[in-house]
Amino acid sequence: MSDDTFLILTHATERDVDLLLIEELQCSMDFVRWLVGRVSSDPFERSSVAHSKRRIHNRREIDITLTIDGPAGQTVCLIENKLDTQEQPQQAESYREEAVALVAEGKAKAVHTILVCPRQYAAAAPVFAGKFDHVIAYEDVAGFFAIRASQISGELRARILHRQSLMDQATTKARRGYEAVGLVDIDRFLEKYVGLLGTEGISLEPGPSMLKSGRPGESRTMIFAPSTLPKWSFLPQTRLVHQLREANANINFYGWGDHFSEVAGEFAADLRGTGYRLVPTVNKRVGGHSGLMVVANTPTVDSLASFESQREAIKEGAMATEQLKDWFWSNELILRRWSQLITAIAAKH
Repeated sequence: MSDDTFLILTHATERDVDLLLIEELQCSMDFVRWLVGRVSSDPFERSSVAHSKRRIHNRREIDITLTIDGPAGQTVCLIENKLDTQEQPQQAESYREEAVALVAEGKAKAVHTILVCPRQYAAAAPVFAGKFDHVIAYEDVAGFFAIRASQISGELRARILHRQSLMDQATTKARRGYEAVGLVDIDRFLEKYVGLLGTEGISLEPGPSMLKSGRPGESRTMIFAPSTLPKWSFLPQTRLVHQLREANANINFYGWGDHFSEVAGEFAADLRGTGYRLVPTVNKRVGGHSGLMVVANTPTVDSLASFESQREAIKEGAMATEQLKDWFWSNELILRRWSQLITAIAAKH
């Protein structure tokens, strides 16, 4: 077997830390007690954790949701993990809005918003960090593992020391940066995805990112060429993508999400019977304005797993993306009316 079959772990990624935190919160009550003790003195009896929990009517996700049950009721910790990615517009505010909503709806007696990040990250982004109720440093998480490892032995000690090492790697990465490490298997997956479009006669034109090599392992989205969608003059910038892990295909109308509440009823009526839904989101590329996506559900696909074992799911997702594209091309009159409504609403603001 050739040497390029394997990826050597040269750095920890944000998702690595996500998964480590989730595993500890799921499996180690000692870690749960330590983390909860950093934000609250209330006793608790049980806990549960969820990853990438989506908010209602919002594409934005909560990285980690920790729910704890105690004598006084349920408390929720909304955890945002940041290693080196920039804050998204209104990201911290989104956590605060979710916290307020959970309390207002009686789903929790208290909610704590928590930013977990290297100390250097919090120091470099004090305004962003200050919008969370609490900041827990990667260095402190590594310190917890070091103390825990000193109290145990054998295989468990080795595992805990490995977790400490990963947190140390992440902290070092935050200090000096890194270059994305491309995965050979990612390139092969992309090649097979593009090849499937041709062999199955699916009329989607691959975008530049789908055709270049050396994509980092975190890549999960097929971004199609701009020419895949019509460039009607009345439309804003649009983009068609197939999101593998998120299990959807979507067309994003840049900037239209700013007026979601005012247009949702009419737009949804036009989508009735199509199976498509509207989702507003924040798009960093247009200065923080909210985009509006027309979304189609697709099967979940893991781009790091075997392509052939998922071929039918990938094909189904690509065909759903093609059908969404065809809906777009076939509904110029509807889209023109949408644009006119957005323009009229924007003129009033």
